[in-house]
Amino acid sequence: MLCGLRKQDNQKVFASFSDKIYGPFSCIGCGHDLVLKKGRIKIHHFSHKPPYKCSHGAGESEIHRKCKISIYNSLQNLPHVTNIDVEVNFGTVIADVYCLINNAPVAIEIQKSNLSVNEITQRTEAYHKLGIYVLWLGLHNDKLLEPKYSAKAWEKWCHAVYFGRVYYWKHDSIVVPVHYGDYQLYVEDSSWFDESGQEQSAGGYYKSSKRYKTPNLGRELNIAYDFKPTLKQSWRGGSVYVPQCTIFGDITRKWWV
Repeated sequence: MLCGLRKQDNQKVFASFSDKIYGPFSCIGCGHDLVLKKGRIKIHHFSHKPPYKCSHGAGESEIHRKCKISIYNSLQNLPHVTNIDVEVNFGTVIADVYCLINNAPVAIEIQKSNLSVNEITQRTEAYHKLGIYVLWLGLHNDKLLEPKYSAKAWEKWCHAVYFGRVYYWKHDSIVVPVHYGDYQLYVEDSSWFDESGQEQSAGGYYKSSKRYKTPNLGRELNIAYDFKPTLKQSWRGGSVYVPQCTIFGDITRKWWV
């Protein structure tokens, strides 16, 4: 986590602007003691002093921390973006980045690999109750450039929430929207003789894969300019359930057929 509470005055502080002599520090989520980590390679951050049970900061990678601070730095000086902060505790949920964009309250959440669809759904519902528009982001990876992609459960969920799009952070406040199209598997032609000696045949056609999708990348988007607050009605399709929620989605038309 990038921030902690300085115990001497209960002030929220960035790890990058802190020093051990100003400690001790505590977690903004659970109040447990934190350890300040300021090395020469990794982004300065706090971690829980073991043992602990708090989920805040759990499973957070170096790229996850880089993403948060990069979004924060790129948005903080824009005139139509105000009240920006990182790791904001709303009681029921802690936003990775929070700000007002054109006076609309927006929570930007970077998906961690250990976060389940149930947890994402619960956090999205919590933001809805708070009247905050949420933008879920994945981390851009080279596999999205390949014709065959195995989408994870959280990606399929976001695809349904954001009207056929999943957003992946690339750098600063720039994200890439991706639509998952069908991936066609070819069923090989085969023939055989049945018990009565009659020749049978099958295959020789394409069918849609249940596991794989074809990523269709849209143009790069800027969180500060290319998104708007939207009310998403509840929806269910197959095993995917989306509750009514307030989302921050892009304003572009669909680019896929």
